[in-house]
Amino acid sequence: MRLSLTRGGDAVVVTTDGAHATLSSSASSPPGSTVEGRAPSLEAVFALKVRGCKRQEDGRFAIQGRWVNLSREQRQLLLAAFSSPCD
Repeated sequence: MRLSLTRGGDAVVVTTDGAHATLSSSASSPPGSTVEGRAPSLEAVFALKVRGCKRQEDGRFAIQGRWVNLSREQRQLLLAAFSSPCD
């Protein structure tokens, strides 16, 4: 699932279990901050509380954290979109 970040840049959900996630992002974000992004195909804004951020070899950033303020419907949309074979 691709996200357009509200502070600029983009991110891709690499892994998620509905509570925690790892993103591959074009922008870094320090631990303790909140990354917000909007999926182009969905109306919802997704927020991730950052636990860690590390630069990858390709220049992007691996951001680990937990989803915050997700409604049940948003969580289901996230899991359905992530489990789909097409982004």
